[in-house]
Amino acid sequence: MINRTTKETTATIAETNHGLIEKNGDRTGIPIIFVHQHYSYYLDYTLRQAVHSNPDSPIHLIGDPENDQFPFVIHHNISDFLNEETDRFKSVYQHHSPNHYDYEYFCFIRWYLVKELMLREGYTQVFVADSDVMIYTDITEYINQTSLNNHLAAFNLGVDYQWVRSASGHSSYWTWDGICQFCELEIDLYTEPRFISFMDQIRAEKIIKNDRAGISDMTALYVFYEEKNAQIRNLSECTDGSAFDHNISMATNYNLDEYEFGLGRKKIVIKNGYPVARNRFLKKDIRLHTLHFQGNSKNIIHRYYTGGGMIRSRTFRELRFQASVLYHMVR
Repeated sequence: MINRTTKETTATIAETNHGLIEKNGDRTGIPIIFVHQHYSYYLDYTLRQAVHSNPDSPIHLIGDPENDQFPFVIHHNISDFLNEETDRFKSVYQHHSPNHYDYEYFCFIRWYLVKELMLREGYTQVFVADSDVMIYTDITEYINQTSLNNHLAAFNLGVDYQWVRSASGHSSYWTWDGICQFCELEIDLYTEPRFISFMDQIRAEKIIKNDRAGISDMTALYVFYEEKNAQIRNLSECTDGSAFDHNISMATNYNLDEYEFGLGRKKIVIKNGYPVARNRFLKKDIRLHTLHFQGNSKNIIHRYYTGGGMIRSRTFRELRFQASVLYHMVR
């Protein structure tokens, strides 16, 4: 295991940039990182979609031998990225979630894996996407046009984030300083008295509300946002006619019931290769940079793929989906 601490600086990263450019050829755009355990069929769509919309960016998958089957991305084994920081977090982590320990623990650990990848590859900024997120926008262009790199980080929050005590990193932007500070905070949540007290308060609130979400890395992201508010951009909010999707299966993005909704998902139309949804409050169409296919919505992810090829796979997935719908109709 490699000994890395959060005290390493941006200067340390810069020293390896020359080797990074050599390794990735001319792909000098903002790196995009996916983290996923095992193989899932929808990886074929999300990874290909990212390559299609971001041809100048290196696309990384931090995974395992089961999903080392996509030659068009840069694959890494999770086991190779574990280090003293992940050991340290494991030693202090306390499980308070209805989800299985291994699942929730890994959700926390993945951010240390992202940090380790940034350090090894010399990245000062990255975009991280959950493995069920489809990316339609050139992330490098977006970051340059919106000056996102003036922030520590960016991720998704709804208008009710203080009530639910939760934020989501399914589509997130990180600088080196941002990921270092967040990884420090994850440990502080379980070791620093003021954070321990705050977490106890959140846990008590969730019990009273009968909130089955429990404590997760989404809680940590919420606390990080509260700590660094002005330095973090909310990707759920509509800015200049566009936003990042919080969840395709919800009308809510930032505001409650914000987008037109039907058949269990946002009403999405693909225009010129980009998903567009009608914002009910602004009374206009909004371009979505990503779509998040959480839960059962993965069954229709093939319908929203805008890259080339995949005809047989998409046909198979559609026939399978239609058969499933028919089965549940006649049950």
